[in-house]
Amino acid sequence: MASDTQSRVFKIDAYVARLVTGPFLVFMLILTGVVWLTQSLELLNDVIEQGQNIGVFLYLSVLVVPSILVIVLPIGLFFAVVYCLYRLRSDSELVVMYAAGMSRWQVARPIFGCALTVMLLAYLVNMLLLPMAMRDMRSVLLEMRTEFASSLLQAGEFTTPAAGLTVFVENRLPGGEIEGLLVHDNRDKDKPVSYIADRGQLIDTREGPRLIMLNGNIQRRDAKKKTDFLYFDKYAFDLSQFENPAEERYFKAYERYLPELLWPDTTQAYDNQYENELIAEGHARITSPLYALVFAAFAMAGLLPNEFNRRGYGRRIVLTVALGLAVRLLDLASVGWATRYPMLIGIQYLIPIAAFAGACAMIGGWKPMASLAALRRGSQTIGSAEASRS
Repeated sequence: MASDTQSRVFKIDAYVARLVTGPFLVFMLILTGVVWLTQSLELLNDVIEQGQNIGVFLYLSVLVVPSILVIVLPIGLFFAVVYCLYRLRSDSELVVMYAAGMSRWQVARPIFGCALTVMLLAYLVNMLLLPMAMRDMRSVLLEMRTEFASSLLQAGEFTTPAAGLTVFVENRLPGGEIEGLLVHDNRDKDKPVSYIADRGQLIDTREGPRLIMLNGNIQRRDAKKKTDFLYFDKYAFDLSQFENPAEERYFKAYERYLPELLWPDTTQAYDNQYENELIAEGHARITSPLYALVFAAFAMAGLLPNEFNRRGYGRRIVLTVALGLAVRLLDLASVGWATRYPMLIGIQYLIPIAAFAGACAMIGGWKPMASLAALRRGSQTIGSAEASRS
């Protein structure tokens, strides 16, 4: 008999967990897709401007996913739990569970199990995948932007990498191939030189980047204003003298692992300047996954109570969503407060803990509005008694 009861409980838990998991995956796909699309458009613009291929764009698009998951994991779970409980309630399955003797906590058990799984996944993303992906992405973008060939040769634009040197490219093709090339070197004003070619190719050598020009001519003008023409099939132009120096490398907050955030190296200029910001971000890495539990508890606090309403539960759902949004905004604000005032770092932990405790109390039967009304009635009674005695 006990085994049959345990089997039924397991089946109910598995059923509720499936109701949460399916919508969660759908919401995650939708939210991640929307945010990913906006981020990818910016990356696509960088990739096109730097003349990179589709492989680089796809790789960067994958690297941006962890930064999206940090935001959408708790939110996706929140909407999934709201949808699950609304379905259980609208199909009267929740009423049947209560009638069969199940308590609110028994119904909430599989949902909390899903929330714990999402929380652990969020910790994995926060602590490992996010800094790893962001470091790799910045390295790729930095390499793209400091690569002289990519920054110099812009299709349809006149660029000036150095005073007296002008470059024009009619069109750039994948793989570094160029169509319609003009290089005018006027650094020596007495002897200007122009290079014109039908096609060209960018190559990297041990000595630095080279521009290989094909099927063109060189026009040299001497001090007597006489112009000489030299036709060539192939000519190599040295670009290494115009390369940008390497940018100083330091890790920003989203590129750092947790120990590097909590204990910044203040001997470094960047760490010393942004010490408070780095520490606040480190504590946010710890607290933000907790909102998977907080949001799941909020959804259950709003929709688990067994109160029938002929008008439906739209108002309760809206109130639950608004409360979840308010807590999330308060969390984001707490990071700013901790940055400006380091002594307020404890608020980053207080908000999710207090919100979770309040939601659990509501799941257990506490009614904050009824408590406030009782408190108000008590104060009015005391006031009336004092008035009668006077």
